[in-house]
Amino acid sequence: MTALAQPAPSTQNLPRGAAVTALVWLGLAIVAGSTGWFARLTFPVGQLMILGLTAGVIIATLAPTAFRDWLDSVSLRWLVGINISRFVGIVFLALAAQGRLNPVFAFRAGWGDIIVAAAAILLVMVRAPRFVLHAWNLFGAIDLLTAVGTATAVHETAVLSFPLSLIPTFAIPILLANHVLIFRRLMRNDS
Repeated sequence: MTALAQPAPSTQNLPRGAAVTALVWLGLAIVAGSTGWFARLTFPVGQLMILGLTAGVIIATLAPTAFRDWLDSVSLRWLVGINISRFVGIVFLALAAQGRLNPVFAFRAGWGDIIVAAAAILLVMVRAPRFVLHAWNLFGAIDLLTAVGTATAVHETAVLSFPLSLIPTFAIPILLANHVLIFRRLMRNDS
């Protein structure tokens, strides 16, 4: 059985409250990053904020609401395809080559993201068995957690400055919640 066979387009619109919340959150992340507010936070305040944002998004994807109903109407193919954005890992490697990012962080986060993004393209294009999707999804979630842990361990402060600050304050919570959602959908045998 393949998990991405016959993608069904969403028949529902994103609930207005979820859209407004996402836009306000993105705006606050831009302001916090561009003003240097986020970079001035001391350890572990920034990490706890990222953890809180991630937990909030995961709870929002699991709580029985119109938002979860909308997420359940989105094709699994689209949920996997969102991870193509993780080609941002190329930027990490380029910045490390210029001496602007810690090479340990850039190597782990960069290559992991590139692998997840390339595999997402393949998974969107071909009919993959469910166990392959599970393996890819697990690798993708572990890669994000490894990137956050490595950034914390090596005290990588460049990711706290704008525009890179949008990755931990906006993209990582969404992508981790996306992996949780994909796991839930795979366990329910959705496509």
